Amino acid sequence: MASLPIRRIEARTFCHATEEEDRVATALGFACPEGETSRELLEGHFGNPLVRLTRRVEKAPAIRAVWERWTAAGLPAAIAKDLDARVDDHGFLNFRLDKQTAYRETLAVASDSDAIDVRVKLIAYPAKPEQTRRVARSVLQGAT
Repeated sequence: MASLPIRRIEARTFCHATEEEDRVATALGFACPEGETSRELLEGHFGNPLVRLTRRVEKAPAIRAVWERWTAAGLPAAIAKDLDARVDDHGFLNFRLDKQTAYRETLAVASDSDAIDVRVKLIAYPAKPEQTRRVARSVLQGAT
């Protein structure tokens, strides 16, 4: 089985004061089932308490497991529609997953700002935006 040209996956979300942290952690764990969750206490714009939960996946078998879950849910096809806007100059493929549907154990691309932010660091040589987009396109089409 060929390895994916992905260096790491980072998934993070915020838990607002009006949310139950264990439910947000459950949603994050469903969306990104591999990796350890780190927790960071923050303060919002108006002084409100926020908790940022992050999962970082760096080992190839774990990356493959996460990517296979996302592929089974049909996420690559949804992400590929606006691929050029999702790949940044630093080699990341960016997208957001719906936090509420993830809590209900369904994966979907987010349509609002209350989401799980996902950054997929792609391996592209040379590390230029055009090459990164080519790698992203091949990953999303399953040509690994």
